[in-house]
Amino acid sequence: MSLLKNWKLILASLSLALFTACAGSSGGSEDYSSDDGTEYSGGGSKSSAPKEHIDEDKLKKTEKEAMDITEENHKLRKEIFDAKNKLGIPVDRPTDDAPAAAAE
Repeated sequence: MSLLKNWKLILASLSLALFTACAGSSGGSEDYSSDDGTEYSGGGSKSSAPKEHIDEDKLKKTEKEAMDITEENHKLRKEIFDAKNKLGIPVDRPTDDAPAAAAE
């Protein structure tokens, strides 16, 4: 096959590579903050996103919720493990390198 006959394919591939390279770049915009804590974006205007104040009580409450969810997750995983054992289903986890075995 000749390269001249496939010029549309070559052009599309080059365009895709260019767009991918441009999408991955930061675009040159940077965020700056002054000494008084005011943040400015690359355009020089003030950031309008308010910062949330986190107190100790809120942090403890969030930590407790996270621990409760972790414990619940552990219990559910144990139930699934026990159910698989009862049904005779293999409980080995597939690795990231190898795809999971297809259902038979």
